[in-house]
Amino acid sequence: MSRQNQALALTTEQQAIVTSPIQHQIVRAVAGSGKTTTLAYRIRHLLASGIEAKRLLVLMFNKSAQLDFSKKLLGVLDPAQPAPEVRTFHAMAYRLYHRFVQEGALPPFKDKILSERESQFQLLLLSQQILTEAELKEFKRNKKEHLDMAGNFIEQVKSQLRPASEFFLLAGLEDKFRYFIPLFERFEAWRKQQQRISYSDMLYDPVMAMLAKPELQALVRNKMALILVDEYQDTNDIQHQLLKIIAGERAKITIIGDPDQTIYEFRGAKPSYMVKGFAEEFPDTVTNQLSVSFRYGHHIALLANHLIANSPYANETLCLAHEDNPHTKVTVQTTAEASTSVVQALSRSPKGITAVLLRLWSQSVSIELALLKAGMPYQLQGHAGVFGSQSMRAVFTLLKIASGEFAQLSQEQRRQQLYDLCQFPHLGLNEQALGQFCLGLSQHGSKWGYAALQAIPSNCHRIQSLKLQRFARALSAIENNSNDMKRLLNGYVEETKLYEEILNMGLSQDAAQEKLNAARSLIEFICKLPGDAQQALATLHTMQQQRSNNPHANAIITTIHRAKGLEWDNVIIPNLDNNTYPNRITGKALTLDDIASERRLLYVAMTRAKQQLLILVPHNKDKHSRYLSELCTEQSKRLSQAIYQNEACHLTETASNVCKAYARRHDCQLNEAITVHDDVFDAAPWNKEKVHHTLLGEGRVLKEQGDTFSVQFLNDKSVRTFVKKDATKHFAAA
Repeated sequence: MSRQNQALALTTEQQAIVTSPIQHQIVRAVAGSGKTTTLAYRIRHLLASGIEAKRLLVLMFNKSAQLDFSKKLLGVLDPAQPAPEVRTFHAMAYRLYHRFVQEGALPPFKDKILSERESQFQLLLLSQQILTEAELKEFKRNKKEHLDMAGNFIEQVKSQLRPASEFFLLAGLEDKFRYFIPLFERFEAWRKQQQRISYSDMLYDPVMAMLAKPELQALVRNKMALILVDEYQDTNDIQHQLLKIIAGERAKITIIGDPDQTIYEFRGAKPSYMVKGFAEEFPDTVTNQLSVSFRYGHHIALLANHLIANSPYANETLCLAHEDNPHTKVTVQTTAEASTSVVQALSRSPKGITAVLLRLWSQSVSIELALLKAGMPYQLQGHAGVFGSQSMRAVFTLLKIASGEFAQLSQEQRRQQLYDLCQFPHLGLNEQALGQFCLGLSQHGSKWGYAALQAIPSNCHRIQSLKLQRFARALSAIENNSNDMKRLLNGYVEETKLYEEILNMGLSQDAAQEKLNAARSLIEFICKLPGDAQQALATLHTMQQQRSNNPHANAIITTIHRAKGLEWDNVIIPNLDNNTYPNRITGKALTLDDIASERRLLYVAMTRAKQQLLILVPHNKDKHSRYLSELCTEQSKRLSQAIYQNEACHLTETASNVCKAYARRHDCQLNEAITVHDDVFDAAPWNKEKVHHTLLGEGRVLKEQGDTFSVQFLNDKSVRTFVKKDATKHFAAA
């Protein structure tokens, strides 16, 4: 198709945006609505209208999006037509950083980017310098919570413009975390003294420099006539401030995105920026919509609309499926084991590519192993995989010791493999001491448990000595052990207190819990293998040989965050349970913002599918995700079928507002019952936003944690906490 014919194929909504006047503009685009195509044709139209390419700036969210859009833009423009520069925020800010260094406005920095682990370790050291003796006791009891929150606090401060002291008050943090304010200052002093920057600092430092020295702004402002920003819902205050400085008084700004796909809140992004923030700052802003998706059918469109209708902000854009889209098949399937159901679904050889979208990487372990056991190829995107993990290497070492194979290895091989094992769990020795310990053990050809006991350093403190003794006993029990896998590995887990130690040794609470979940899944899988250690080794070696990240495999495993902006023929969402959606990995209290954020993640996952969507839920209704009832699965199914069959839709319940609006857009008659249907996926009181207490009246759920949840009542604004097991006696549908 020629470029001219492609342009003619644009929808009325798309054409209106392409040819709109140069003005401040918001484009709210639903998933799969062709926003990048629209943006490319918009640029083509602007260039044809006489706007110079060098006066157009296009900002994309990340490098991948930048490369994809640049390619699409070149395909739309005439070969002789100059193209504007397409950049990411970070690349643009990084260029500014170097320029400000040359100007003497910022100090030079080392090229090695400051990692999260380095930052966490430094926060640990600095916290211990700041806290009083009493505060330090609380810190040590809840070290991972403190470090996680401290790291998040620093990232959030650097995503906005307020000083740390002011942000602390706005964040509503407990008083015990007040030391975060001086901690931020000390961390920044250490970072600058070491000449280090993180990815956040690439933006934060240049913007703060320009705000402190307005004369620097003259180097960048008023150079552009028009700035177009994709995925604006993922921008934060610092990015927005940089955008304002560059625009100056000259440039008009077009932002395009979907507030319902805001999933980077940990970087400071908020859906409110698109919903109202931009228009409040630029009062002459106009809003346009891309409401038609070219990706999926009516069934997914209805599910997505129902889900996101529960968001705490106004959602004016109804997502509509284009009439030429495939009739996407949606299945909500109960399962006892998600990994088994994933294998079964893939074994049916669905046409095209199937993506298994995970909330957390730890979910991939059981799915990977099940696929390997079934001999099914797959791709991993963004992860080393189970055979690339330190936990798997440690398990291999355990099985080699149990089977007698370990004694046949060279001393150097034993040293390397013992080093992995001594971190499963970590023995608490520093790097040098751990290296010496493993070197000493590797020189023995047997009786490694006895050797480990003898090698315990005399200067170890009591806790370290106990860990080493437990490890030594575990090694002795494992060596030449012909027990089945369950007895063998469970014995090691119990003796070394493996799971407790994994949680205790992690600097980050989230990372430690992820590592624990992955290790537990691995152990549970191997415990089910038949035979002894030698047979288990043979099975694992066969699986490892089959494991190659086959770029041509039809199954892809990745996370929802990495799936943003992508689409596949088929999508599987495993584990739609109340521990994964919303994520309760660390047991923290869930706020309304947390629940809204997790809802948006599920929305992104669902709207990646074109042909088929499979959602796996547990058999036990008590374990269902709160979002399952929000999907209105039965109504969505009936209405989508009626639209495809061009007939009236008959419901056994009162139609939802979403169904009514969607039916009107497709001239579909709705015949609804008067009574409200008791959906099989009905949510528990703590999973609802609004509730009704038989004595206290209407209220809204503020948060839930563990066995309790808190409700604020409308009558007197009181906040009360309830025990879940007694809730059904006192609450009714709101």
